[in-house]
Amino acid sequence: MSAEVAQNIDKKQVISAVKALQKYHAKAKAEGKAALLEDEDDGVFVSFTLTSVPTNPSPRPQLITLDSPFTTKEHNSRFCVFVKDPAREFKDQIQDLDIPCVAKVIGYDKLKRNFHQYKDKRALLKEYDGFLADLRVYKMLPELLGKEFYSRKKYPCPIKVHGFENTSELEAQLNKATSASQFMLGNGPNYSVKTGMTFQKATQVADNILQGMGQALAYATVHDDIEFNQVAQVTVRAGKSPELPVYNFFSEQDLKAYST
Repeated sequence: MSAEVAQNIDKKQVISAVKALQKYHAKAKAEGKAALLEDEDDGVFVSFTLTSVPTNPSPRPQLITLDSPFTTKEHNSRFCVFVKDPAREFKDQIQDLDIPCVAKVIGYDKLKRNFHQYKDKRALLKEYDGFLADLRVYKMLPELLGKEFYSRKKYPCPIKVHGFENTSELEAQLNKATSASQFMLGNGPNYSVKTGMTFQKATQVADNILQGMGQALAYATVHDDIEFNQVAQVTVRAGKSPELPVYNFFSEQDLKAYST
């Protein structure tokens, strides 16, 4: 879908929209409004609406790789990884790896024992920019983490962290996951992907928007015969800002109606 996105969405218009959002966010911050908002208000999101609903929705997050990641060592990004016990075994594996954004490893038993209260989960959420989950414990996390994580859309993204032939492969896997965004294929027609931060260059965010859109659409259409002309609208926003349209689909019937 990446080629279709590049062909149908004007990059210059996306850049202009991002610049407008950055000005909006800077003004809100200068007026003191940003202090009342959540951290996500620094994020830039691309949203799209399909005219056909995917038949195979999945609550499992998918990684969206970006050329200009917004979770990096330079931005002091911190990730927590939930792993299968014994956690010490995994900690020993990664102690000498160059994985600057992995700040914490928590075994499943410790997570269950020490973070069962609402205040503990809330504190955990605030401490880290994102969460990853060992594939072997991922399915047990929704019930354990509860609505605190899922209402904030900080879903732990499942990744493979075992069975690698060498530690360099594990290092690459963790660095890829911590530098990526995430996409979840729900059961409705509306979807959103975080593709940047307001402090990044507008051109970088615009490139990320097109990349993220292409990958998200690929996930959304992999099981269905959905073409790009079934994308009804694409918009971008920064946190809780107004959504700015960058693409609208008009059918032949719509065009005839407007021309008469």
